[in-house]
Amino acid sequence: GHRAREQQHRWFASVPPNDWAHTVKLNNGVAMPLISLGTWQYSPAVAESTVRLGLSLGYNHIDAALDYKNQRSVGKALAEHDRASYFLTTKVPSRTSASSAFADTSKDLAADLEQLGLSYVDLMLVHFPPVGNTLHCAAMQEQWRALETFYRAKKARAIGVSNYCQSSLRCIARAANVTPAVNQIKYHIGMGPDPIGLRSYGDRLGIVTQAYSPLGDGTGELISGALVTGIGAKHNKSGAQVSLRWVVGHGVPVSTKSTSASHLTANLDLFGWEVSAQEKEALDAATSPKGHPSFMCDA
Repeated sequence: GHRAREQQHRWFASVPPNDWAHTVKLNNGVAMPLISLGTWQYSPAVAESTVRLGLSLGYNHIDAALDYKNQRSVGKALAEHDRASYFLTTKVPSRTSASSAFADTSKDLAADLEQLGLSYVDLMLVHFPPVGNTLHCAAMQEQWRALETFYRAKKARAIGVSNYCQSSLRCIARAANVTPAVNQIKYHIGMGPDPIGLRSYGDRLGIVTQAYSPLGDGTGELISGALVTGIGAKHNKSGAQVSLRWVVGHGVPVSTKSTSASHLTANLDLFGWEVSAQEKEALDAATSPKGHPSFMCDA
């Protein structure tokens, strides 16, 4: 009926709602909001309250995962909002058995929807390659086939990967019908704008690089360090805002995390200002803190 037609129209419309001011267009035309709110390492209660808070503050992209073990709570917070008003990314863990990867991944994909209480997600990612990476290439290809099937069934508006290196991407490309829309990797100041050449590799294939851990891991350097706070002072911004602005300034969408309303609000304030060419050069050249795009592969 009319409602189904309207939903289908909404589904294929790549033009985001008016309030989705800052988006990146994926290789299939879907618009993905540039800033997402992550839910890693949050207890179910904290995940629910943080997603509820984030959505109330203007976040329109939530990043979840089966492995985070808090998706029912994320779903509770999402249920209070119109489905078309937010973009939801989630993930499935890797598989090593070529014979069962398709079936096991299909179960995980269904579990994601069931836990979130959704009929579709906006972006579904393979969370990471298996230990041993392309030693399990056949399993990786079968897992990707499960995501393609899920995508064709309109249960995801886009599909992609996370923590994939060039070798991982080459492996699935040999059997793929759909090119991943996104590769979500660790990406922050100190790694340079094109760590291990992975971002430019993705660019050539039409794969959007998305950043996690944009403020580094277990270091305060990208929040309170001299380089970022010194530049921030000139723009009346915090060190963290400079670090996040560096990421989006390179055209890389970012997943950020905080349970604090003031930090969450500050993390959205990345547009309408920019660092100077000289400042950008200093940030691009920084070699600390160290980081690697993936914890599963090197090249």
